[in-house]
Amino acid sequence: MASPAPQNENRRSRPREIDPQQLTAAALELFLENGFANTRMEDIARRAGVSKGALYLYFATKDELFRAVVQEGIVGLIEQAEAAFAASTGSARELLASLMRGIVPQFWDSPSSGIPKLVIAEAQSFPALTAEYFESISLRTRKLMEKILQRGVDRGEFRPLDVHCTARAILAALDHQAILQHSVAAHDPEPLEPERYVDAVLDLVSHGALAERSS
Repeated sequence: MASPAPQNENRRSRPREIDPQQLTAAALELFLENGFANTRMEDIARRAGVSKGALYLYFATKDELFRAVVQEGIVGLIEQAEAAFAASTGSARELLASLMRGIVPQFWDSPSSGIPKLVIAEAQSFPALTAEYFESISLRTRKLMEKILQRGVDRGEFRPLDVHCTARAILAALDHQAILQHSVAAHDPEPLEPERYVDAVLDLVSHGALAERSS
């Protein structure tokens, strides 16, 4: 892996008219179209409308570009959810519903929703990047979901649950839909409405997790 130039030197030499987000947007488009392995840095530069040299002033390797794509498209949403959890003092059930109804459709509606499928498709060829993604995205999201469920259990709002498996089940349902959206969904005669799907998942979770109330 090539070593990036010193940060101050990079900043002095970067063309001011280039927005780094135009580079990551071009990279994401090509990653989703051609796969990570088949996308070259010169292809990304061409799609972004910049020279290859200009691209390298911002990103020394394709791996760095992938990390930036993930940071922009997914990490910000996770941070938003984590902040909401930290600030919430109310119902765990309401918090879960609020996050899923607010963040999940937003993610599905963005090109970044194709990243999970991309990672799975390239997992064997790029194990280091896959492991990095799994730790920074998948595990982080799972831990947050576990905390929400555990809060509900601790407060008597949810019945005793295997929070680890329940968190995985919820996230698997959401991840599965994101993957389908970028694969076979175009052939579905009944296109899915994201909000309707989220409500259905929430309904299953709520009625399966809610503690019984004594009459």
